[in-house]
Amino acid sequence: MSRPIALVRAGGWYHVTNRGVDRAPLFKEPHEAAAFVAALGEIAARFAVEIHAYCAMGNHYHVLFRAQEEELLRAIATLEAGLRSSVGRARLRRMAVGRHLLEVTRYIHRNPVAAGLVRRPQDWAWSSYRGYLDGLDAPPWLRSDAVLGWLGSIGRRQLYRRFVEEVRQTSGRRASQRPADNRESTIRREIAAPPERPARRKPRE
Repeated sequence: MSRPIALVRAGGWYHVTNRGVDRAPLFKEPHEAAAFVAALGEIAARFAVEIHAYCAMGNHYHVLFRAQEEELLRAIATLEAGLRSSVGRARLRRMAVGRHLLEVTRYIHRNPVAAGLVRRPQDWAWSSYRGYLDGLDAPPWLRSDAVLGWLGSIGRRQLYRRFVEEVRQTSGRRASQRPADNRESTIRREIAAPPERPARRKPRE
């Protein structure tokens, strides 16, 4: 029998990230990433924290929380106790409330695409993106309504999908599009093609 979700009173929004020391892998096998996602559900039940988005990568993770900072620190300590490798000090970035949260979740959900691990964000099993597209695919502790609410009440899941997947390629990279510096141990990066040499000018006659 699952435990009831702890009640979160007034709290801030935090984008929390951490990675393995010396970029050591945190999740080498699929079951380790799945265990991390399950652990998120455990801390949501045990502590007064809300989980609004997440993504488990090879050597780091992202989670968007809403909580009181002291309670959040306790929850993070419990979450990281079950990781395979030692981690550094978690980075907590307090987020302003507003449509900016849409871009934060887009950045989180596009992390596997930016790292070259998948072509589409929904192809990555260890993020909350599928739960944003279809509530039936979401774990009961995932809170997507607050972020989706910035897109209105009608067709918001479809609008969110367009927002995440139809990323502009012409202008410079936005914060939500920055590729993660993952250096995934199990992924070979393609060797960059050498830059084209400028055409030589013909000597004057």
